[in-house]
Amino acid sequence: MTAAMSGAGQAQVRDDGEVTGAPRWSMRSWLAAIDRPEIVDDALRRDDPYAGVALLTLVLNHPEPDVVLPRIKRALASVSAQTRANALQSLGHYARLHGRIDADSLAHLRRALRDRTVLHGYEIRGYAGDAASDVAIFAPRRRLPRWLRRRFAGPAPRS
Repeated sequence: MTAAMSGAGQAQVRDDGEVTGAPRWSMRSWLAAIDRPEIVDDALRRDDPYAGVALLTLVLNHPEPDVVLPRIKRALASVSAQTRANALQSLGHYARLHGRIDADSLAHLRRALRDRTVLHGYEIRGYAGDAASDVAIFAPRRRLPRWLRRRFAGPAPRS
């Protein structure tokens, strides 16, 4: 076993990838998620209140889009409004960093644009609107569905 998180109630990552113990998140543990994406998987599985933050750390720092995107999609379907909001932020960052998006993520995004769940005074659909704007700007417009192209302007035309 290797330590994944520090502090009281220290968690361990077993060789099979399972995280054990009651985690106490720290900067070190979030950074550990970059090398061990299974930490994010476990946080999502446990509905950890900081799963979305661990996901953001992974999205912003992991170079492989195919490692990141499935975890974003899982988080977009979370029962936790906070995790869904962080997943929407992650989706916008993903589009910016990798210049692409897939149909399944767009379906999640479209559902989120109708989500009126309130989180910290804002509806989830507001977070979704920000993510949709990022997707419209950074993903190839020809690959985006009409509903997204019509509603979100995307980059300014070049002159």
